[in-house]
Amino acid sequence: MSTKTKWLLSLLSALATALVMQTQAAGFKTDFTPLGIVSLELASSITQVQHILAIWNHKDLLLNIGLDFLFIPAYTFFFIQSLKITISKHRLGWLQQVGNKLIAVAYLAAALDSIENLLMLSSMMGHYSAASICATASIATAKFVGIGFIILYLLSSLLINFKKKMS
Repeated sequence: MSTKTKWLLSLLSALATALVMQTQAAGFKTDFTPLGIVSLELASSITQVQHILAIWNHKDLLLNIGLDFLFIPAYTFFFIQSLKITISKHRLGWLQQVGNKLIAVAYLAAALDSIENLLMLSSMMGHYSAASICATASIATAKFVGIGFIILYLLSSLLINFKKKMS
């Protein structure tokens, strides 16, 4: 299978799972939880978690977390394929090295997302403390920072390549 085919399949699977998750979780967006599931991921206190769990349907939350376990490999595969394509277009060794390190970050983000999901499932079952809530929020933050660096690298690379083509 060609690299472009792998990339296209990874894009389609990431978009499809993201669309299903967003549609399924539409009810999670409230005045108290404007970021939907991310509001639970980043909750910083027992009171916040208790309030979120009190207003959300637990079956819907369980389904959404289950769907996220499908989304994790989809977005990870997409980021890795995107990074591989981008790395192959860079001629500067240090940009290739950064890209290769970001492939490891994509795997790390997937692992962090999985741990975060397990912690949220535990919270759903009433097994949470200030420490577990802090761990969930810290892990989610680390995941988002890692993904942010990947996206920044990919977008910067697009701009660099676009600028090269224009000159």
